[in-house]
Amino acid sequence: MNINIKGDYMDSLHRVKTVLSGNIPDRIPICLINFICACRFAGFTLEEAFLNAKKYAYTHINAQKKFGHDMVHLQNGVVGLAQSLGCLVQYYDTKCPEVIERPYKDYREFLDNFNGFKPGPLLKTLIDGTELIVREIGSSVFIRSDSEIGPFGLAGTVFGIEKFLLDLMDKSKEDEINEVLDICSQVIVSLGKELKKGGAHLTGIGDPLAGPDVVSPKMYSKICFPYHKKIFKELKKAGIDSYLHCCGDSTNIVDKMVETGVVALELDYKIDGIKCRAATLGKCTLIGNIDPSGVMCLGTPDLIEQKAIEAIRMFGKNGWYIIGPGCDMPYETPEENVMALIETAKKYGKYPIKI
Repeated sequence: MNINIKGDYMDSLHRVKTVLSGNIPDRIPICLINFICACRFAGFTLEEAFLNAKKYAYTHINAQKKFGHDMVHLQNGVVGLAQSLGCLVQYYDTKCPEVIERPYKDYREFLDNFNGFKPGPLLKTLIDGTELIVREIGSSVFIRSDSEIGPFGLAGTVFGIEKFLLDLMDKSKEDEINEVLDICSQVIVSLGKELKKGGAHLTGIGDPLAGPDVVSPKMYSKICFPYHKKIFKELKKAGIDSYLHCCGDSTNIVDKMVETGVVALELDYKIDGIKCRAATLGKCTLIGNIDPSGVMCLGTPDLIEQKAIEAIRMFGKNGWYIIGPGCDMPYETPEENVMALIETAKKYGKYPIKI
């Protein structure tokens, strides 16, 4: 680990880059996974912001100027890739879009009809919005734009989660499922390349079906890990680094997640912090892990300050850490709660850490 404490003020872009490269900046950077509640702060419903690139860009630029976080996290739900593969999506005012109709009766029909990656309405907004945001603030703020959902989450969204998980155990369907996962991985990489063209500094995936809350660590290592590693290798070859998030308590797979080659892991509040810090320190940056609902949305500013100090004390001393919620903050998250996290991180996250 290359320790190099920077005493002078850094802008947000260089603060994050310093941490991701294994050095220590002036203070711990802050990432807000606020793509849902930022719409409310800007005066938009999710449908309005997620389907209009200019409104989407304004949403995130407005939030960054209001709160001053260092890493802007761009996403508009987890069904944009499924929509691009033919699924029908329902939009809502205060929660993320959902798939309501799946057009394929089986894997073979999907494989026979797949005709390349063409971004649907949600991904078009994400791609165009990323470019607008980078153009406006990307020279001084770090822009992370997600390649959306991982291959297992995508397959589950396209074919139905229960069906897909059960079919993973069916040897007779193994070859077709592997072909499906290859295609899902290809479209994730294609989206990452588009986001890189738009100027994103980092991309990555959340794969909710790959975490230990859903599948065993053994299954993650055998089935999920090879696809994750392949995706991040291809994105790296294309010139953009990645992060990985698996929902829930990913403590028992954190070593394998590090092995995928990502520069950062975004970890949930359920993890064993001591074990995960030991597994990531000196290898990749840890992002998180404040509870987005119970603390950030439903808690008080005093509780948020307490939890943020605990996170800084546990993860921040030796660098390789970006503080933020461990997953998406809900639409109803109060502005004063977000500001409490920002102010606490700026007050107690200065290097050298003294708490």
